[in-house]
Amino acid sequence: MSLPKILIATGGTGGHIFPAQALAIELIEKNYELLFAGGGLETNRYFNRARFPYKQVASASPLKGNPFTSFYRIGKGVRQSLKIIDEFKPDIVIGFGSFYSFPVLAAARWRKIPIVLFEPNAIPGKVNRLFSKWAVLSAVQFSEAGNQLSGTIIEVKMPTGEKKQLDPMEARDYFYLDHQRFTFLVFGGSQGSESINRLFSDTILKIMAPASFQVIHITGKTQSAEAIRRKYEAAGIRACVKAFEERMDLAWSAADAVVGRSGAASVAELIKFGVPGILVPFPQATDDHQTRNALYIEEEVGGAITCPESSLTIERLKPLLEKLMLPSELQKMKKAISSFKQDHRKKELSHVICEIVKEKTA
Repeated sequence: MSLPKILIATGGTGGHIFPAQALAIELIEKNYELLFAGGGLETNRYFNRARFPYKQVASASPLKGNPFTSFYRIGKGVRQSLKIIDEFKPDIVIGFGSFYSFPVLAAARWRKIPIVLFEPNAIPGKVNRLFSKWAVLSAVQFSEAGNQLSGTIIEVKMPTGEKKQLDPMEARDYFYLDHQRFTFLVFGGSQGSESINRLFSDTILKIMAPASFQVIHITGKTQSAEAIRRKYEAAGIRACVKAFEERMDLAWSAADAVVGRSGAASVAELIKFGVPGILVPFPQATDDHQTRNALYIEEEVGGAITCPESSLTIERLKPLLEKLMLPSELQKMKKAISSFKQDHRKKELSHVICEIVKEKTA
C-alpha cells in the first residue's frame, strides 16, 4: 500500500522555510511521502536540500521589477507545478505563504487538489489571503490573522521540529559560559541583524557591573562576529559570539532574556522556551507584520517589550535591558508566558494535516 503524499509549497525567508521543514519532519515520522516545491529552493540558505526531496519552480513578485518578466516567470512556474502535480499525484498541498509558493498553489487549485494554508504571522501575506477562499482550511499561529482570511480557520502551534527545552546549565556549558550569570540571547533572525548587532553591543557597554551578565550573540555575518567579539573582550564582558548557530535550542535554553526581531519563528520559540525579552520589529517586513507579531507578544501574552527600530536609541535601550535583569520583572514576564501556554493549548499542525488526509483519502 502506497504512502499518502503531501506536496509542500514554500520558499523565501526562514519564517517560511523553517516551519515547513519542521512540519515535514513530523509528517515523515508519521509515514507520509513528502515533496517540496517552490521558488528559489536550489539556492535558499535555509532549505536543507540534503534532507528533503524538492523541485525548483520559477516564481516572481508582480509588485517588483518588470511586470511582464514577472508574469512570464509566474506562468512558467504554474506550468512546471502542473507537471510536478501530475507526476507526484499529491493527496494534499500545503502552502506556507510568500510569492514563491504562488505557482504551486495556483496549479493545485487548477487540478482541484485540496489546499491547506499555514499563516505564521499576525498579518497574513497576500498569497495566503488570496488562496484562503479555496483552502480546506487555513491554520494560523495568531488568532487575529484568522480575521483577515476567508473560509475555515483553526489556531495551531507553530511547527518547530526537534527543538525542545534543555537543561540551562548544560546549554551554557555548550557556549562556554558561566552557570550563574544572567544571560542575554541576541540575534536578528533571517533578516536585518546589523542594526540590532550595533544597538545592543553599543548599549550593553554602558551597563555597569559587566561581571553580572553574559551574552550569546548570533550576528548573522562573520565580519560582524569578529568586530563584536573584540568589542566585548575590550569591555570585559563574557560572551559567546558566532555568525551562525545551528543549535538554537541550546541558545534558547541557556538564555534568561532575548533581544531580537519578531519574525514568526522567533516569537513562536520565545513562547515555546518561555524566554521574555525585547522585540525590535524588522521595519521592512511586508505589511509591517513583525510589529503586529511583537505587539501580540507584549499585549496578549505579556512576555515582551516592543521597541520600534525608528525610535530605539542607546538611551532608550539601556533602561530596558536593566529592567529585564531585575528578578521581579523577569519572573513576572516568565509567569505570563507560562500562563498563556496553559490557557491557549493548540493543536499540532501535523495532527490537523493527518486528519484532513485521512478524511480525503477515506
